[in-house]
Amino acid sequence: MPETPAPTLTRYDGLLAAMPASVAGGVAAAWWSTLSVFAGIGVGGGVAAALVAVSLFVVPPE
Repeated sequence: MPETPAPTLTRYDGLLAAMPASVAGGVAAAWWSTLSVFAGIGVGGGVAAALVAVSLFVVPPE
């Protein structure tokens, strides 16, 4: 059986991984600090929205 090459990761794979990670990071930061969880979700969601905007408008898919 021939071996198939491993897929190469692109910058969009990194962006897709960073979006939920930023929301989870905001929740974790709020949980360990005096911020409310809703504020942490909001900050993490803002970072995720910025990543979406960058991936759509600054560096659009090829």
